[in-house]
Amino acid sequence: MPAAATIATALIFLFGIAHAADGEVVSLKKNKSLYAGNTAVGTSPSGRKFVVFFAKDGKVNYRDSKGLSQSGKWILTDDGMLCYDWRRWRDRCYSHKLDGDEYQSYRDGKTKGSRFKLAPGKVELKK
Repeated sequence: MPAAATIATALIFLFGIAHAADGEVVSLKKNKSLYAGNTAVGTSPSGRKFVVFFAKDGKVNYRDSKGLSQSGKWILTDDGMLCYDWRRWRDRCYSHKLDGDEYQSYRDGKTKGSRFKLAPGKVELKK
């Protein structure tokens, strides 16, 4: 999988400490305030560690353990998908399911993506 696709997939980490049972799709639209001003901290399918900060103004910043970084915008759609409008990468939308204390992202509702947890505020990537 190309690095950009892997990174985009990693960005499916979307968090929302939503009130969903394990395995249920998280209603992201109802939990927008959980993203704004917080950071998704997780691991991509390729094993890269990453952080994604969701600014309250709709901007998003990504950084991973391979040194890749990206910025863009994030939105929640009416059907509850988290979508990214990246400057240099392919734009994608994701749904998320609660799995224990982590979230599992799904591209287009089918393809497994990254696993992540939500951290309050802006979190830097640990080396």
